[in-house]
Amino acid sequence: MNRRRFLRASGVVVAGGLAGCGGDATADTPPDSSGPNTGGTVTAEPNATTATTTRSGGTTTATDTATATPSREQLQTDDRSRERYGQPGSSLAPLDGPDEWQTVAGEASASDRGITDAGGVKLVGPGGENASIAKSISPTDLSDRDLSVGIRSTTPREIGFVVRLVDGYGNYAALSLRKLSYQPPDVGWFRTCPGVYATSDQVPDLANVQRVQLVALNASPDDVEVWVDDVRTHPKPDRGYVVLSWDDGRRAYAEEAAPLHRERDLPGVVTMPPTVDHVGQGPFMSRDQFHAISEAGDEVVAHGTTGRTFSTVSAERLDEMLARKKRWLLANDFDGSDFVVYPGNNFDATSLDVTDRYFQMGGMNQAGDVNTTGVNGFDPLVLPRTIGHDLEVAKTVVDRAAVHRNCGILNFHHFGTDNTMDPGEYERLLDYVVETDGVEAITFSDLWSMRTE
Repeated sequence: MNRRRFLRASGVVVAGGLAGCGGDATADTPPDSSGPNTGGTVTAEPNATTATTTRSGGTTTATDTATATPSREQLQTDDRSRERYGQPGSSLAPLDGPDEWQTVAGEASASDRGITDAGGVKLVGPGGENASIAKSISPTDLSDRDLSVGIRSTTPREIGFVVRLVDGYGNYAALSLRKLSYQPPDVGWFRTCPGVYATSDQVPDLANVQRVQLVALNASPDDVEVWVDDVRTHPKPDRGYVVLSWDDGRRAYAEEAAPLHRERDLPGVVTMPPTVDHVGQGPFMSRDQFHAISEAGDEVVAHGTTGRTFSTVSAERLDEMLARKKRWLLANDFDGSDFVVYPGNNFDATSLDVTDRYFQMGGMNQAGDVNTTGVNGFDPLVLPRTIGHDLEVAKTVVDRAAVHRNCGILNFHHFGTDNTMDPGEYERLLDYVVETDGVEAITFSDLWSMRTE
């Protein structure tokens, strides 16, 4: 709020707000989605060279002009969230090398690559095999704790990552990041705080954890490699959470999904359109519609769409595009201006660095299966989410979040696509959220507040 007030006082917001750049509207087609495992087709973001835009809302058309434009430095965050919040919680089991860890599958070796100065452990799953190490620990109460691990990989699209917590009787809880979806070959280190995906038939006694196992699941017939380091624990919240996240900023959300939210007093998280110039055009919401859903309880955040995925855009070009999106959100006084959703869930080390200049939280690593996170230990810019294509999967996300006090981010695009359930199913999902004890629908701001506390 302080930054928004500063920008308003600097003359950024006049004549209804700066809403983009006129004269450079894109001719690209609107984004669409082809299946449950896609983030949607992405479109090009034009250059930000002027301070005028054309917008349409309903039956009227208007032009907004701003007399002052903030510099990129004014739009940038006060700190780098990934650095500031990079090592939360308390250390559980240092990975100073593989000597104190048993190699369960694949190959393990000491590595000077690590989040910590001591370095981590490199795991290799050869020829389609998984890679795994395990360590026995003195009986430890993790019933009120989540667990995070520093991780990096040169084969991200081929692996999932699992942490198994095993009690004194051999019962387990499997904490799982279902899919790593960034662009090869390497984004460097990030922290994953996977939510509980499954447990043994006999419910594990997490007040008596005696073994920790780290598993790189190999989904290919080839070799995979992953580095792990710095296993940490974090306090669980007192309940579970669900985020109902809608991409692309389409009118269909305001007309079909938002009324369902209002009937149940549930907030949603809605991205702006793929580019600023799409606001009010074709299938995309007008600025007035964005303000209406925001005032009703939804949160509007950045949609990081480009003509290509983030990983293929130069740092200079990406900096320009993200600054323009942040400027539009701030100028229109949207509380979600510190948050971003990546295009196609595809990014690399350079794009993480640039994104960290403008946004505090975002991502995502996306999967069609249950893909949840602990609340207090995730990497701020590498959040996981679950594609909202299947009602039963989505209900399982709600169940897992409630029972294990994790957070599930359910992602939708628009009704009628393969990666979004139909309106009747969505209405049943919302009823399920309302009726399930121990879970609450929240916004990105709510999640970020808990993460930073």
